[in-house]
Amino acid sequence: MNDSGFWIFAKMGGLTEVETLKTWTVTVSSMAVIGLLFTALFATVLPLVGSAAG
Repeated sequence: MNDSGFWIFAKMGGLTEVETLKTWTVTVSSMAVIGLLFTALFATVLPLVGSAAG
């Protein structure tokens, strides 16, 4: 509840604090997990490769 996005989402959506907290928690957690999965996927598919000369 210390996030300005939380309050914007609550006021623009016309939700109560409890409704917003339930929705915001699921939304932010989903974004974190999806971001982690995409990062792992791209790290596997497109790994950083050092220079071959050495």
